[in-house]
Amino acid sequence: MKLTVLVPALAGLLWAGSALADSQLEITNPYVIQLLDGEPVNPQLLDKATVFPLSAGKHQVVVAFEGNYSNRSETKLVTAEPLVINFTAADNQHLILDYKKPRKAEEARNFIKDQKVALKDETSGKVLESEQFIMPTVGGFQLTRDYQQELLKMGKAFNQPATVAVSSAAVMAAASAPVGVAPSKAQSNPEALTQLQSWYNKADAETRKAFQIWVIQQQ
Repeated sequence: MKLTVLVPALAGLLWAGSALADSQLEITNPYVIQLLDGEPVNPQLLDKATVFPLSAGKHQVVVAFEGNYSNRSETKLVTAEPLVINFTAADNQHLILDYKKPRKAEEARNFIKDQKVALKDETSGKVLESEQFIMPTVGGFQLTRDYQQELLKMGKAFNQPATVAVSSAAVMAAASAPVGVAPSKAQSNPEALTQLQSWYNKADAETRKAFQIWVIQQQ
């Protein structure tokens, strides 16, 4: 009987210890979370302050600045391209974006030029090391954007698939390889041609298109 009671009690203690080891990521306005570890988050479902659980290890968060500085007489919305932050979380951390929050539209316009933020652990007061970059502007009208697909094409997605990484490497290798010229000016190189064909076959459609454009530009 004692053993029957003891087993659930130990299980509860282990679960509680595991829960206490989890970390949290808090994102507050005017930043809105878009992706967490490659998974999209619907902004319409988010509150002004949203907390997400994190396990210890590597993570990637994509946030977008969406500042609303409107008043009764004028609408003032300030937005920016999404900011991507790669970081490694430890146990028992409460992570927040640390920056000087713009109070006016003019301050916000100046802020989004660089989007200088730090990822800070409120528990310890320490700033985490992180890799940050702003996603490039997409031309044309975009009703919605697939940030994960954009990151995959850039080769910077969370847990980037090996096949995409190989394709990117193929483009770089092909770009640095000697360009074949007419037989009258130089001898052909069968080994180099075979290697180029191999790289080309391994590349995806977008990479092949980029390579074709590059070849045409060299002519």
